[in-house]
Order: sequence, then structure tokens, then C-alpha cells
Amino acid sequence: MAVFIWAVVLPACVAALWVIVRRPVRQIAEEMCVEHARVLFHQQREWLEARFLGALGRVEPTARVRWEEAHWHDEVLWARDRQTRRLLAMIGVHFDPPAFDDDPDGEQRHATALFEFRKGRWHAEGKRLEEIRPDEAVMTSPRFELVLPHPPRRV
Repeated sequence: MAVFIWAVVLPACVAALWVIVRRPVRQIAEEMCVEHARVLFHQQREWLEARFLGALGRVEPTARVRWEEAHWHDEVLWARDRQTRRLLAMIGVHFDPPAFDDDPDGEQRHATALFEFRKGRWHAEGKRLEEIRPDEAVMTSPRFELVLPHPPRRV
């Protein structure tokens, strides 16, 4: 009987415990990582934007010229990719209408630059979402999950 307990019941209990505890443990670890990642992003933002433009220029040189003239917004929207669970910094940009545009309203075009946090570092690979603002991307795409900042804890 003792062999049965050690061979079957104990591993089953450990597996059940893991299923119950895994999600809260992962959430706590992700929250700790998010705060560190945010600090790093704000420290490295200008460098990351330059890396973004460089990566974009290697893939699409004409797109780089367009993005160099873009107006980068100060706000950063934090999101998580639901598939990879990686933290994303999403920054909105807008482009001035072309000088000889037939559109009399001169509507500005919007886009979103994506920066990804992997293995303790921010990566800028020229990933972007055209014609969509960061908040619209999070609200409409099932791929992204909004990460809300936690207020500082008072001691």
C-alpha cells in the first residue's frame, strides 16, 4: 500500500498543486519583470528609436525615410503578446500629409511602433502596425493584452 501512495497518489497531488499554483506564480513573476522593463525602456528610449529606424531601413529603405519624418508621441502603451507572453512597448506616431496631397482635409496618418522585451533586454526590429494607433491595436486585436501600470506602493 505504501508503494501505491508513493508511486501514484503523491505525483498526482504534486501535479494538481502545480496546476493550481502555476498561474499566480507566473503573474507575480511577470509583474516584477514589467516594472524593471519599464525603467529600462525609459532609460533607453532614444537609442531604441534609433535602432528601430536602422532595422526598418535594412528591410525597407523608403519606409525608413517616412518614419524618420514622423512625429513620435511621448506616451507608451504597455501590452503583452498573448501568444509569446512577451512585454511590448507600443508608441504611436503620426505622419504629416504629403505636400501635394489631393485631400483638402490633410488628414494625418497614424501608425504604431512595436518594441519587444526578451531575455531582459529591449529589442527594436522595425516591427510596426500601419494605420492604427496603439490603443486601437490593443482594443481590436486579440493578439494583444493591455498591461496596466500598478501605482507605487506606499510603505
